Amino acid sequence: MSERMETRWNPHAAVLGLIVGIYVVIYAGVIIRLIYHYHVVLSFVSVVLVSMPVLLLLLILYLIVKSSRSKLHSIHYWSTGIIGVLLLSFSIYALSYNQSQQHFDYNRWVGYPEKRSIMVEDFLKKHDLIGLTQGEVMDRLGANDNAKWNAADDKAVYDLGALRRADYKSEGLFIYFDDRGYVKSYEILPDRKYR
Repeated sequence: MSERMETRWNPHAAVLGLIVGIYVVIYAGVIIRLIYHYHVVLSFVSVVLVSMPVLLLLLILYLIVKSSRSKLHSIHYWSTGIIGVLLLSFSIYALSYNQSQQHFDYNRWVGYPEKRSIMVEDFLKKHDLIGLTQGEVMDRLGANDNAKWNAADDKAVYDLGALRRADYKSEGLFIYFDDRGYVKSYEILPDRKYR
């Protein structure tokens, strides 16, 4: 059998391919899914955590290279390494995307109410609501969802959706006004507390 044919049909390469295939499915099904589900953002800790499985794959590959019984060729090592780097790159992209989605944007807040829960913390860090009038609150957050939540006139409620919660219960940003119409306090409450 020619060396080129042996490179293609090598049983060691088939086992490596099976291992890498299972690895990719698990990595994409678990790591990538968790990144998007829990809206994990780009940080030193998150990059280290998503790098660990890729480094494990590269360590396994290194140990296979050092094995004297291995009949793998350099193309097998390079392709496995490239797959690991691609997975890591996609993970870092997902972390960056989540981070960009957490910045408050008025148009996304109004246009995509189901994404409000991932923007609300950024909004509350940047804007002090205490002392604002109802009109000023509406200028910053758009029309409230009072009709949906049966809220009284002395408060404004913004439905935040359920993206932040593991139990998929909706949350609401409650903004309370005093008798003169100025914001006196606000809080985020889960669904079961305000229905």
